[in-house]
Amino acid sequence: NGPMPELSIVIPTFNTAEMTLDTCRAVLASMPASSEVIVADDGSSDGTANLFARELPAIRIVRLEQNRGFAPAANAGARASTGRIILLLNSDAVPKPGALQALLSAFDADPRLGIASAALLNQDGTPQWSGGPTPTLAWMIGVVSGAGHLARRFRRRGGAAGTRRIDWVSGAAMAIRRETWDAAGPLDERFRFYCQDIEICHRAREAGWSVRIIPKAEIVHGLGLTAVRGGELKHDPERLWPDLLEWGSIHYGTAWTTIARVTLVTGAWGRGALSSMRERDDSTSKLRRGAR
Repeated sequence: NGPMPELSIVIPTFNTAEMTLDTCRAVLASMPASSEVIVADDGSSDGTANLFARELPAIRIVRLEQNRGFAPAANAGARASTGRIILLLNSDAVPKPGALQALLSAFDADPRLGIASAALLNQDGTPQWSGGPTPTLAWMIGVVSGAGHLARRFRRRGGAAGTRRIDWVSGAAMAIRRETWDAAGPLDERFRFYCQDIEICHRAREAGWSVRIIPKAEIVHGLGLTAVRGGELKHDPERLWPDLLEWGSIHYGTAWTTIARVTLVTGAWGRGALSSMRERDDSTSKLRRGAR
């Protein structure tokens, strides 16, 4: 056994073999010398393990026999890791030169820093949402109802620069100190698609650790277009609801959950109605143009 790596980069993947391969090549080209890369294959059926064995045999593969979701895959990768800092990295998140070292340097400079996110960027270089305050019911309604213009205003007010209050950060590129992982981890597997990052950051802060965004650690997120559409974060309301309600019930109680369920359903109904109106308007416009 050699010395503990400074950085363990854990990349969960499910049926994104080629995209994950491109991400890993970018990681290998820019990672600090004392690093390890672990791909957590979440029961993929696209030959991920065979592809990596052929193309990048130095990368460790941790394979789950069945598809269980992001949190179980990330936890399996983290359990296999040995680094001082664990970086959970989406398979469509590509670090820019110097980004990984900037994350390490931030932890070196602040012994109470427990969790840090990279500054996420869209493909065109514009800032992408990277973290924010503890979710409230109003925020949840905004997300589920598709109030994207409000989200954009919040993101512009310091979200990328990390100057506003940060209680939790995106799991797309989330670095966690080993001691923090031991105190606050693993990721909560009750949440299937969302809220794992919210919960571990909450637990870390409860244990006395700080949570930050590191502006110099720039990572381009969404190369596979799995998380970004038209420059906006894409949420699937049907997957988002259960996890948001589960998280809210844990922290706000049963009465809050009952109220939240009604308001989220109402917000989603409004979103659906608005989408139908837009589709009708688009169809009408096309018919009018065709009649000219």
